[in-house]
Amino acid sequence: MTRKLLAFPLVLAVALCVCSASAFAEGTKKSEPGTSTEATETSAKEASKAKKTKLKADMEKLMTDAKAGKVAPRPQQFPPTAKSNLSKTAKIAILASAIGATIFLIVLFHDLSKD
Repeated sequence: MTRKLLAFPLVLAVALCVCSASAFAEGTKKSEPGTSTEATETSAKEASKAKKTKLKADMEKLMTDAKAGKVAPRPQQFPPTAKSNLSKTAKIAILASAIGATIFLIVLFHDLSKD
């Protein structure tokens, strides 16, 4: 009985996984004009070199400030909460419902496995 119930969703999930790969794939577009990749690569390299030197200078400045004691860590924007704001009764009800649901599922699957 459960094999019949699980067969359709399983086949559907596999089909969707296989079909979604081809649906989101992009092929070569013929309407786009050819761009020179060499020019973009050299400009990207120059930009990354400039960023690296700026980053290195900023990090050196930060290190000297930290050693001098000028840099302090930021205070947290949101203080950590100490309570969950739930009453004792609500916590007991949540725990009881979780245990009840677990027992229900165990009994349900045990009865289904007998079929």
